Amino acid sequence: MANGHSTDPAMAHAARVARAHADATDRLAGYLEGLSGPADPAGIAEYANLLARERSTLAQRTEAMRAAGMSVPSMDAITA
Repeated sequence: MANGHSTDPAMAHAARVARAHADATDRLAGYLEGLSGPADPAGIAEYANLLARERSTLAQRTEAMRAAGMSVPSMDAITA
Protein backbone atom coordinates (compact mmCIF):
# COMPACT_ATOMS: atom_id res chain seq x y z
CA MET A 1 0.00 0.00 0.00
CA ALA A 2 1.44 3.34 -1.06
CA ASN A 3 0.00 6.70 -0.04
CA GLY A 4 -3.07 4.99 1.43
CA HIS A 5 -3.97 3.34 -1.88
CA SER A 6 -3.76 -0.36 -2.62
CA THR A 7 -1.41 -1.42 -5.38
CA ASP A 8 -3.37 -4.68 -5.80
CA PRO A 9 -5.83 -4.13 -8.68
CA ALA A 10 -8.46 -6.43 -7.15
CA MET A 11 -8.28 -4.64 -3.81
CA ALA A 12 -8.35 -1.22 -5.48
CA HIS A 13 -11.49 -2.29 -7.35
CA ALA A 14 -13.02 -3.58 -4.12
CA ALA A 15 -12.31 -0.22 -2.47
CA ARG A 16 -14.02 1.65 -5.34
CA VAL A 17 -17.05 -0.64 -5.09
CA ALA A 18 -17.14 -0.20 -1.30
CA ARG A 19 -17.17 3.58 -1.77
CA ALA A 20 -20.04 3.25 -4.27
CA HIS A 21 -21.95 1.20 -1.71
CA ALA A 22 -21.25 3.78 0.99
CA ASP A 23 -22.54 6.50 -1.34
CA ALA A 24 -25.71 4.52 -2.08
CA THR A 25 -26.26 3.97 1.64
CA ASP A 26 -25.71 7.67 2.35
CA ARG A 27 -28.23 8.63 -0.34
CA LEU A 28 -30.80 6.25 1.12
CA ALA A 29 -30.22 7.59 4.64
CA GLY A 30 -30.48 11.17 3.39
CA TYR A 31 -33.78 10.41 1.71
CA LEU A 32 -35.16 8.82 4.87
CA GLU A 33 -33.96 11.70 7.02
CA GLY A 34 -35.81 14.11 4.73
CA LEU A 35 -39.18 12.43 5.18
CA SER A 36 -41.63 14.10 7.52
CA GLY A 37 -44.11 11.22 7.47
CA PRO A 38 -45.25 8.36 5.25
CA ALA A 39 -44.24 8.82 1.63
CA ASP A 40 -46.67 9.36 -1.22
CA PRO A 41 -46.56 7.00 -4.26
CA ALA A 42 -43.78 9.02 -5.91
CA GLY A 43 -41.81 8.95 -2.65
CA ILE A 44 -42.25 5.20 -2.37
CA ALA A 45 -40.97 4.82 -5.93
CA GLU A 46 -37.93 6.94 -5.02
CA TYR A 47 -37.36 4.81 -1.92
CA ALA A 48 -37.60 1.64 -4.03
CA ASN A 49 -35.00 2.97 -6.47
CA LEU A 50 -32.62 4.00 -3.69
CA LEU A 51 -33.08 0.67 -1.90
CA ALA A 52 -32.46 -1.29 -5.11
CA ARG A 53 -29.25 0.66 -5.70
CA GLU A 54 -28.09 0.10 -2.12
CA ARG A 55 -28.74 -3.64 -2.38
CA SER A 56 -27.08 -3.87 -5.77
CA THR A 57 -23.93 -2.12 -4.58
CA LEU A 58 -23.85 -4.32 -1.48
CA ALA A 59 -23.85 -7.43 -3.68
CA GLN A 60 -21.16 -5.88 -5.92
CA ARG A 61 -19.03 -5.03 -2.90
CA THR A 62 -19.35 -8.54 -1.50
CA GLU A 63 -18.33 -10.08 -4.83
CA ALA A 64 -15.42 -7.66 -5.26
CA MET A 65 -14.16 -8.51 -1.78
CA ARG A 66 -14.41 -12.23 -2.53
CA ALA A 67 -12.43 -11.69 -5.74
CA ALA A 68 -9.81 -9.80 -3.72
CA GLY A 69 -9.50 -12.72 -1.30
CA MET A 70 -11.40 -11.06 1.54
CA SER A 71 -14.43 -13.12 2.46
CA VAL A 72 -16.43 -13.76 5.61
CA PRO A 73 -18.84 -16.53 4.59
CA SER A 74 -21.17 -16.06 7.57
CA MET A 75 -21.60 -12.38 6.67
CA ASP A 76 -21.46 -12.78 2.87
CA ALA A 77 -24.57 -14.98 3.02
CA ILE A 78 -26.58 -11.88 4.00
CA THR A 79 -26.17 -10.44 0.50
CA ALA A 80 -27.02 -13.66 -1.32
